Amino acid sequence: MIKSPMFISRLTFRREPGALGALVGALRQGLDDAGRAHHLLWTLFAEGRDNPKRDFLFRAGGGARSPDGDFLVVSDRPPADHIGFWNVETKPYEPHFASGQTLAFKLRANPTVARDGKRHDVVMDRKRTLGKAREEANAEIWEQAGRDWLDARAARLGIAVLACRADGYRVHRIPRSGDRALVSIAALDLSGRLRVEDERKLTAALFSGVGHGKAWGCGLLLVRGI
Repeated sequence: MIKSPMFISRLTFRREPGALGALVGALRQGLDDAGRAHHLLWTLFAEGRDNPKRDFLFRAGGGARSPDGDFLVVSDRPPADHIGFWNVETKPYEPHFASGQTLAFKLRANPTVARDGKRHDVVMDRKRTLGKAREEANAEIWEQAGRDWLDARAARLGIAVLACRADGYRVHRIPRSGDRALVSIAALDLSGRLRVEDERKLTAALFSGVGHGKAWGCGLLLVRGI
């Protein structure tokens, strides 16, 4: 992704009555499906590009009444709605913080670990490591697997993780074009507190994302002062 200038956008589906409203309502039935969200958001960024390359990060929000809308998007150009699906609220994204500052964060990640030349979901990897006799509850496994994964990347992100909680975990099964096999994308929601160690590295992470699965709504790191 181009690093400057950047924009952050709150996107909500138009809900006016009539034919368009009915179409949007039908689309909304699959709003939290990662594959459908991916294709819907491309309508805002593919215009005028013969070979479009993803240059935006996104995550599904909590709906029209949520502070994040239906989707929150960080991009190097403002989204352009040419087909009338969306209400778009866009502003320049210029995060400011200082070394040593404590920030709250949230991140929907696709955390993986490399074993035998393949990437594995860290939650399932931890379950396999613990075995059938594991005593940890699922929420504890999510939290420890997520914390370990984020700690391992903290230096390159320019942060120190002070507190980390797992808020949810879901595996998406996404069809691939021309292939009956499904792509599995594990999404782990993390939130907590971090300390800024390197402002430049953290800014790069906010603009470029963290981990894999960015095309499917993972990787967008959000921070705020506390």
